[in-house]
Amino acid sequence: MKILSISGFVLSILSFITGIYLQFVLAPAAELLEDSLNTGFSDEMTSMIFYAAYEAKVNTGMNLVIAGGLASVLCTVSAIKTKSKLAMAGILLSLVALVIGLMHGTHMFS
Repeated sequence: MKILSISGFVLSILSFITGIYLQFVLAPAAELLEDSLNTGFSDEMTSMIFYAAYEAKVNTGMNLVIAGGLASVLCTVSAIKTKSKLAMAGILLSLVALVIGLMHGTHMFS
């Protein structure tokens, strides 16, 4: 169970860091490109860059949903069996990453 707890915590840390990157780097970049498209002063290259940035944002969000959900399950099983504080911290971080992934990977909060 200790290995399960550690692996779930490491996965939750990685997904949390990726979620923070998505929230503060990828999403504002895609929003900025979308605003430049809406002003009318854009060309074909800007629209291609926007679609690539939007696709990267959505794909990263979907990957976060999978990684955050898996880390949450691993840490929950370990926390129920051993009452480990590491697993409980992993549950918290993975749930934050899961919510960020749901915000950007799906259109749940659109």
